[in-house]
Amino acid sequence: MKYIDDIKISKAIPSDAEGIQTLTIESSKGMYELCGWSPKEIEDHFPPEKAKEAAERLGKNIPTFTDDNILLVAKDKDNRVVGCCFAERHIDKNTIEAVYVLPKFQGLGLAKELYDKAFEQLNHDNDTYLDVFSLNSKAINFYKKQGFSETGKKTFDERFVGEAGEMLEITEMMMSGKNK
Repeated sequence: MKYIDDIKISKAIPSDAEGIQTLTIESSKGMYELCGWSPKEIEDHFPPEKAKEAAERLGKNIPTFTDDNILLVAKDKDNRVVGCCFAERHIDKNTIEAVYVLPKFQGLGLAKELYDKAFEQLNHDNDTYLDVFSLNSKAINFYKKQGFSETGKKTFDERFVGEAGEMLEITEMMMSGKNK
């Protein structure tokens, strides 16, 4: 695994919100293209005004996070957010909500490092769940290497509808906890 010496991983702070939002959009574009969305569909899905609102909302929410909300960011030497991982501990399970890395930084082990640092903070006695787009084989393979397996549950989310009305299928994955 290659390692980028000038990347630092830390707990997110409110001023990271805009960088997290930009990262989410930039890293998602390639996945949406992989799923067959046109550049116009992708642009329409991420209008600038909604991105700004989402960043402002996240910036306000970060200070309210408890120890059960794990939001880590990876920043480069210029203090730019280049990766993030959001996970949550619940009473009966853990969830991995997102792992994003800018395309330019993918393939360097950063997603694994972010995931590992977040996973350390979860309750390992509980099962851990995540959702991933079914067409995102790169992400599915990444999670399988971490010990996840597909549960067989497939869903659709109306937030992810293309121009022709097709919805992107979502696959649920799970890793069993220690006591299971």
